[in-house]
Amino acid sequence: MTTDTLINALVKAQQEIDHVVQDAKNPFFKSNYASLKETFDSVKEPLNKHGIYVQQESHECDTGACIETIFYGHGGRISSGRVRIPAAKNDPQAYGSALSYAKRYSLLMACGVATKEEDDDAEAAMQRNKPVAVNLNRKYVLTANSAASNSYDGTNQYLNALRDLMTGKDDEQRKVIFAENSQHIEKAYNDLTPSDGNKESYEKMIDKYASKDK
Repeated sequence: MTTDTLINALVKAQQEIDHVVQDAKNPFFKSNYASLKETFDSVKEPLNKHGIYVQQESHECDTGACIETIFYGHGGRISSGRVRIPAAKNDPQAYGSALSYAKRYSLLMACGVATKEEDDDAEAAMQRNKPVAVNLNRKYVLTANSAASNSYDGTNQYLNALRDLMTGKDDEQRKVIFAENSQHIEKAYNDLTPSDGNKESYEKMIDKYASKDK
């Protein structure tokens, strides 16, 4: 039940909530976005200050994640409605990404705020979600200019194959290789641990040849 007191408290809280800073960067697509932590940190204190508790509930969704943001306080509750974000694939990593998107966008919508600059990570997500041909028995598939696909089981093997493929190519050809293999390169990059010596090599190649405008 919505109460006038809760509405008045939300108005006061909203007057103190600034637009959210884009504090995180996707190194693969060179895109900036507001992290879930930054989003919550930006709205939680003003809401709590005026006696409002914010809760996010997850609902069943066959295609991805579904989040509902609800405000409680002053004898009432207000729901922002459900936000559904599709998962790129049927695996835990894709679901976790969809859940994070849904929680961020639901909270921003419920509070009536935006990021200080346009959130271009959403565009990067649309690029990631484009369907590609994948050999389901392998981790990575490497292609170049419609050449025959080659499958690689491990990250290090894939990185070595990527380097071999780029050998002797000019910068424009290497950008094409990155564009055709973007999803697999990103997966290999995400599979590396922070202590892996190859992570820096990936980052250098990504920074030079990957483009968020592809």
